Amino acid sequence: MYPVMSKNNKKYTLGFLYGVDPDTEMLTAKFVGNLINSEDFCKACEDLEMNIKCDKCRENLKGYASSIYFYEKIGEGLPDFVEDSEKYLPKNLPPVDFLIVVGIHPDLLAELPFYLKDKGVKAVIVPIEDPKWVPAGLQVQVLEDFEKYGIQAAFPKPFCSLSKDYNEYNKIGFHLTNKHDYIHDFIEHFQIGVPIVSFLLSKDGKSIVDACVLQSAPCGSTYYILQQLRAKYIENGDLSLNEKISKAHHAYPCNASMQADSMLKDSILHVGGYLVRNAIRRELGLEEQIGERLTYIIK
Repeated sequence: MYPVMSKNNKKYTLGFLYGVDPDTEMLTAKFVGNLINSEDFCKACEDLEMNIKCDKCRENLKGYASSIYFYEKIGEGLPDFVEDSEKYLPKNLPPVDFLIVVGIHPDLLAELPFYLKDKGVKAVIVPIEDPKWVPAGLQVQVLEDFEKYGIQAAFPKPFCSLSKDYNEYNKIGFHLTNKHDYIHDFIEHFQIGVPIVSFLLSKDGKSIVDACVLQSAPCGSTYYILQQLRAKYIENGDLSLNEKISKAHHAYPCNASMQADSMLKDSILHVGGYLVRNAIRRELGLEEQIGERLTYIIK
């Protein structure tokens, strides 16, 4: 696999706030690990495939350890009824360009725009990997508050739906503030969001010789999925290809929730699988397989 380096050498700073649930902490560690790109971050091929050694598909990727200024758990010891949310937020927040907020308590999320109004943060990204993290009504309220304080924000559900394209997963006024150029800077600089891939095919076009990740899912699964497709026959691009992608996506694994989401009309995990599957099919010149359209009626 031939990886792509970052498009520019500009330095951006990044911080993470995450909730107290163990799954939330695990997901945050995976997002951070993908960005840091340490040698032991991904052992998926060795762990999941018998007699397979790591092919080092990530060895030439840029690591962003120097960009990550803090990584902090918040919300421990919260009472059942939170009267003063701000006292449970960090006393001192190092100045960063981007803040990633993963699975924090809804009362703390509601307080976040006011708390950040004078902290100099350019943009806040609140990935939603579980339907319980951010109810739709709270999402709209918090997005409006970020607008009021001049802070750009994005609420991608799942995180790997984050894109510079405007679509049903990236709607201004629901997922994105009206101004979101810093969100686009984040995507372009760190090269994470909705998967974007490229392939080198055999001369007869029937098999995949090599693969390239242009933009990875934030958890890093795109590299593993493409690694599983190298030297494989496309086999007319239908069920067998879909099965290979789905198997790799689940095996990595994707850690988004399997719980049904009323707005997505599916689980967030399945939506993440559809996104990478269609990215691959699109690049191979195959028809995308689109499920039901999403609905954004807030009741």
